[in-house]
Amino acid sequence: MPLLWCACHRASQRMTKASGGWRGQQGTRHQRGYDADWGRLRLTILARDNHLCQLCLEAGRVTPARTVDHRVPKAQGGTDDPDNLRSICDDHHAAKTTREGHDARGHKAVRIVGPDGYPIEG
Repeated sequence: MPLLWCACHRASQRMTKASGGWRGQQGTRHQRGYDADWGRLRLTILARDNHLCQLCLEAGRVTPARTVDHRVPKAQGGTDDPDNLRSICDDHHAAKTTREGHDARGHKAVRIVGPDGYPIEG
């Protein structure tokens, strides 16, 4: 069955990781600054945060984290300084990526609810 796209996403359907990255993020992960140094820093941040999602902890939930997030995205001037980094779960990462994509295209903010029924913010 072919994928169907809503009008607001139809134009961006070609902008997938397989086709070279999201808008404004062309190049390999190494060209975008996610090299071996990033891999080491990522592990350091996950260890610092005990491999727990910092956003879930703020909401009183304990959830494993697999991703390190830039509080201020690099595309908006954020850095790899540890104070700008936090460990987050897959649900929070997906929600933030979706929100940032919608923001970049000028769409209204969307509210995403995680599998536990709580709204995902961050």
